[in-house]
Amino acid sequence: MKKNINAVYLMHSLNSLAGSFIGIFIPIYLLTLHYPVSTVFEYYLGLYVAIFFLFIFASFIARRLGLKRTLLVYFPFQLLYLGLLYTLPHTTIPLWIIAGVNAIAVAFYWYPLHLFFVTQAQKKEMGESVGKLYALPKLVTIASPLIGAFIAIQGGFPLLFAITIVLYLIVSISLLYLPDSRPAIQFQFGKFVALARRYPRYILAEIGENIREEVGGLVLPIVIFLTFDSILSVGVVGVLTKIGSALFILLIGRYADRLKRTSILRVGAIITMAIWAVFFFAHREVSFYALTLFVGFFGALLLIPFNALVYDYAQESAAPAEFIVFREVPVTLARVFVYGTGLLFVSSLNYLFLLPVFGSLFFWVL
Repeated sequence: MKKNINAVYLMHSLNSLAGSFIGIFIPIYLLTLHYPVSTVFEYYLGLYVAIFFLFIFASFIARRLGLKRTLLVYFPFQLLYLGLLYTLPHTTIPLWIIAGVNAIAVAFYWYPLHLFFVTQAQKKEMGESVGKLYALPKLVTIASPLIGAFIAIQGGFPLLFAITIVLYLIVSISLLYLPDSRPAIQFQFGKFVALARRYPRYILAEIGENIREEVGGLVLPIVIFLTFDSILSVGVVGVLTKIGSALFILLIGRYADRLKRTSILRVGAIITMAIWAVFFFAHREVSFYALTLFVGFFGALLLIPFNALVYDYAQESAAPAEFIVFREVPVTLARVFVYGTGLLFVSSLNYLFLLPVFGSLFFWVL
């Protein structure tokens, strides 16, 4: 069991390393190609709606082929996605096609990853295990956003995409060390209704958590780039987020197994609300950097205990495969809310920093 969970950590960390040089810069890349912010938000809106339906499809494929072979689908589509982005300045490929390929890659990575983890992790050590799942990738990628920024500035985004593609080819070898299993999943509408009735408070909290993640992970880099017109500043923000969270995540993971998780979440929610409220008024570059460090550091108070609860729910539901698909409902609702709201505030993006303030209130219902 421990060998299997370590294989999951290894694969996820190496995959995160491969994508960490370019990940934060994808929306910035689209902006440098003169796509308006509204188009970028529409791209991500369509992407996440597609991911929801493809998650369901991936669950059927995993049932037939097994989790390991399902993950094999991820790598070619991820490489195709990066290749399409690489050629975007010289072709007329519609963004919705690129979003569709990206959605296939995301669904065929995260569905089997979630199930690998939930079936291998020990319930009594869930907080610590979740801490490792999230902290190890951050530790190995701390410098990556800054390195990616230098490569993009000095060699251009095509060079950055080429390096990332090579890294993904190398990382695909880590799949060999994963165990294999075929989850039994029978899609019945009644099961999802039963899960919704059993975990209504969880649905609200999941929406709140994903509002925070989307604003911090995508909206913030866009605002930084548009405000300071600097790819390097975006890289610095990426590094500060990882520095602020990596070590603290491991610490919180251990305490999440000893203390009441809802108490940790409520403390984290209060701090998160305060930080994002200050973000709304921030104008100076140093202010953004300091607040980003705080977001990474104190965000662990929400990220780890909440995801430990999620995997606990998946294990105790007696239908972990169905729960993983069910989880995508509030996740998708949160993302649609963020980017739908973003389309209404394209000319005043700082108002989107108030969304995590609102979303953090949902942790108080747990």
